[in-house]
Amino acid sequence: MYVKRAKRIALLGMMAALSTVLTVLGTVISVNTVFFTAAAAFLVGIAVIYYGFGAGTVFLGVCAALDFFVNPNKLHLFLYLALAIYILVCEGSYQCMGKMASGRKKEWLHRLVRFFVFAVLYGLLVVFLPQLLVSSRILTKVWFLPVMLGAGAVVWFLYDIAYVEAKKWFCTRFHSLFR
Repeated sequence: MYVKRAKRIALLGMMAALSTVLTVLGTVISVNTVFFTAAAAFLVGIAVIYYGFGAGTVFLGVCAALDFFVNPNKLHLFLYLALAIYILVCEGSYQCMGKMASGRKKEWLHRLVRFFVFAVLYGLLVVFLPQLLVSSRILTKVWFLPVMLGAGAVVWFLYDIAYVEAKKWFCTRFHSLFR
């Protein structure tokens, strides 16, 4: 029992370090900020899948604290939190739905929950922290807010597909490491 617990803590610690490295890379290589931050947020989903919602929540808190202390650009923490909270809520809701619904109904209900969570988090980012997503010159344009909110559906679709594929790849490749 203690060996399993120690292994879990060690794996989550290594994943937290990897998450922090990815978020710092997103700051250093500014062209790939969203890519590296999304990859770091994917690790929250892996923690929830293998160790449960509680461990995933603690993992998210640890990663956010590490990012706050290590990352030179504190604004990127909000992008990481939005992406990671999306993954955390989606994986947690999927686990909760496991007993309630089945088949196609479960899949469509989960897709609706994922879109709603993303819409709320993306809307908050666009309204309160638009400088994370676009340059300051575009912020003054009248068309900025409707275009960004409309593009959110496409962004969600791509992010969700990327997460599902990354999760499949990771789980097939490293499944034996987590058991």
